[in-house]
Amino acid sequence: MPWPDLNDPAMHTTFILDPHDIFLRYTDALSPTARLREGARVGFLIPGRVSYLLFGAFAGFIVYRYLLALIAVVPTYLLLRRLYGRVAGAVGVVAILSAPVILTAWGTDFPDSAAVSYLAGGLACLAMPSERHRRAWLIAAAALLTLAVWAFASAAPLAIATLAAYTWIRYRRDRPHLLRDLGTMAAGGVAVTGLLAVASGPLLGQFDYIVPTVKSVIFLAHPSQIVLWHSSNWQWAPYVAYLLVPPATLLAWLIAAGPRLRAIPTPALIVGAACAAQLLVSVLGQFVGGVQLLEMHYFSSLLWGAVTLTFAMLIVELGRPLFRHPRLAWLLPVLVLGVALAYELDPHVPAFGWLPVGGALAALMVASALVAKRWLARGSMPARALSGAALAVVPACTLLLTVAPVPAHAQLPHTVYDPPPAYASALGGDASMAVDLYRATTQLPQFVGPAAFAGEQLLMWWPREQVRQLLEPIGIYHAFFNSLPEGFGTLSDDDRHLVEQRRPAQILLLSITGAQFEESLESLSDYKPKLVRTAVLRSGSISLHAWLIDLERYCTGDGGVIRC
Repeated sequence: MPWPDLNDPAMHTTFILDPHDIFLRYTDALSPTARLREGARVGFLIPGRVSYLLFGAFAGFIVYRYLLALIAVVPTYLLLRRLYGRVAGAVGVVAILSAPVILTAWGTDFPDSAAVSYLAGGLACLAMPSERHRRAWLIAAAALLTLAVWAFASAAPLAIATLAAYTWIRYRRDRPHLLRDLGTMAAGGVAVTGLLAVASGPLLGQFDYIVPTVKSVIFLAHPSQIVLWHSSNWQWAPYVAYLLVPPATLLAWLIAAGPRLRAIPTPALIVGAACAAQLLVSVLGQFVGGVQLLEMHYFSSLLWGAVTLTFAMLIVELGRPLFRHPRLAWLLPVLVLGVALAYELDPHVPAFGWLPVGGALAALMVASALVAKRWLARGSMPARALSGAALAVVPACTLLLTVAPVPAHAQLPHTVYDPPPAYASALGGDASMAVDLYRATTQLPQFVGPAAFAGEQLLMWWPREQVRQLLEPIGIYHAFFNSLPEGFGTLSDDDRHLVEQRRPAQILLLSITGAQFEESLESLSDYKPKLVRTAVLRSGSISLHAWLIDLERYCTGDGGVIRC
């Protein structure tokens, strides 16, 4: 679990913990600006909500991640086992479970955690070589790709690209029954969409999640929003080394799979073509369109389902000569695991971008794939030693490119700042503080309690110098949208303007120290404040101080319901 770098994941946690209360409080205030779009991401939220109801907050989080891991690795294992054997299936499992991008995604409540698993599992099901059970695998693929779209709308271009690659390959190689199979998948997607609507009502509080999703896409596509969230200047990209991993993996896989596309088995070609199509769509969306599909790691992580599956096939293709020796073949998953474990011994890599280090590592990775492909099958001991070393270089270069921190640099013109990913600490390190913060944060809804009437808004007030420690807790009540904008302890003119505009029935004071709470209460005197309850929400090393204050001036709802 990474330390929070944005409040966005917790803005989804709130719909797992108590969605009805959030809709009751904020629907009228925030719907016009699509700021409740998180509550429509049902492909992620519904399984998360069920897991929470069955197991509680943190245990539910862990159980849900095991489910997401199974969704990714089981179809991957079955696909690679059927194509190459059990050893190949083990390579796929190890590749996914040691991928820093996927592990980081699983560690938050942002919906890429579910979407990346759905995309990986859906692609594996789509490519599954099984004539006898083809329809079942197609329905499973459609279900997972549909869940990915309704978990995170940014997965839609990648899902469409995957289906386009599949359709093109089937049309060229296996045209009979293509229309029937596409119809089967369409019916499966519609059925899953309907089932999500049926479940969304009682579990989340709204049956219709499609219209809110469409409205949020329209809202975010407005030029005023694109300027806020999308960089029009491409020069940020050469600082981000992990973006070299997808193209380098694809190129190395093409070398390993053979010079002729016709010789590549159809299931393997579906995976490689889908990976290429997803990368192309992401590049076009980022640099031609107005979607931050690559510059924001919460979005670019979606690529890693297909990338990791292609990487596993790359390792298997390079090591295929070892399959003639059953015991030696098991060196392949051991090699992938060994690289990850070796990095865990000292998880530190210097920061670098594309040039010169990133480009050199990507070139070395591709060259090593070429050497391993040409020399591993040769009988001499020097050739095998050289190819074995080259084979080990491939996962090592992939890992180094993935975990390399972004070099420090000045803010570039016409770019949007996004926090760099914590991939360097995904393998190894200590997540105890992040776990403690999550546990403390998930106690907030119970401390605050349910709203007494529709539109009973709650605003937060917290010290700005503690923003890093409070990013996750303030996300539970939609972070900066529902926070007083300026200093803590004394109301500023801007603070008063927001209070009088929003007319909140409650103010939630949050701090890691509890200092200046009494001054803050006194400064609200114009609004008839009443201290309702206080608490220190503790978990391990984390102590979160909270005071809940009713503002009696705004405690009556439209229907005459009185909170105070």
